[in-house]
Amino acid sequence: MSSHTILADRHTIQEMQAYYQDYLISPVPYSQFRAKKPGVVITAYQSGKVLFQGSDIENEVAIWSSMSKEKSQVFLPPESEASTISTKCLIGSDEVGNGSYFGALTVCAVYLDPEHFSLVQQLGVKDSKLLSDSQIKHLAPKIKASIPYHLTTCPPAKYNQVNQKQNANAIKAILHNFTLNQLWQKLNSNQQKACEGILIDQFTPEKRYWEYVSDQPKNCPGPYYFHQKAENIHLAVACASIIARAAFLESLVSLGQPYGIKLLSGAGTAVDQQGRDLVQAHGPQVLNQVAKYHFANTKKILNHNKK
Repeated sequence: MSSHTILADRHTIQEMQAYYQDYLISPVPYSQFRAKKPGVVITAYQSGKVLFQGSDIENEVAIWSSMSKEKSQVFLPPESEASTISTKCLIGSDEVGNGSYFGALTVCAVYLDPEHFSLVQQLGVKDSKLLSDSQIKHLAPKIKASIPYHLTTCPPAKYNQVNQKQNANAIKAILHNFTLNQLWQKLNSNQQKACEGILIDQFTPEKRYWEYVSDQPKNCPGPYYFHQKAENIHLAVACASIIARAAFLESLVSLGQPYGIKLLSGAGTAVDQQGRDLVQAHGPQVLNQVAKYHFANTKKILNHNKK
């Protein structure tokens, strides 16, 4: 059996986990995920090391060795750029729900000029991860009433349909691109002229993003900036994350209503139990309507109900 190890950053490992979602198996200690395909087992450790083992590892190693080199060149923009764009008039976009088994995938884009910085700060805008659900639900309508935005909600049934041909990151890229285009069309000519760029909360290498949307219409002229934790760089992304999260939370309620429940967020053991209860009451087809079917949770839920 051959083996090979590469070093990968956190975002590459996240992309690998999404790429191998259908092949995930039980992790080993100190690993972030483990996947098994014919001829190869891939183990990604929390240290950043990714181990490939098996009789047919060359193709898999080639894919991610190349990606690691790309990441070192384009994934982390200079800190000076981050500080410069924080004061620009920008459109910022972010997505919510990609890590949750139940619920929609929501993407929001927000146009924010410096004249409105103080307004959104007074509202209490910051990274949505630092806000409670009740604060999110309170803030989102105020932001929506104050600044231009566009929200796109992709329900699980649609997500699962597209996922038959596109991986998770491709779906996110297409949704970001669509949402940005829709917002751009809402802006008046003065706002379009004032816009100094597009900032996307980065979930995939810039090169991959453009590959994913290569056949999609593009109305926003840019320039485009791709940053990790972009909600901490520009208030436009922070606003977008709040609106997107509020819509995601609403989807947990609306998608659960036909079954008399509120769906749970996340992908843990409580989610598995709720999934098993749903399948027992309504049949396995219910998962296609309320969940992202390619998650490993689906196999655990269905295998348990076979016992």
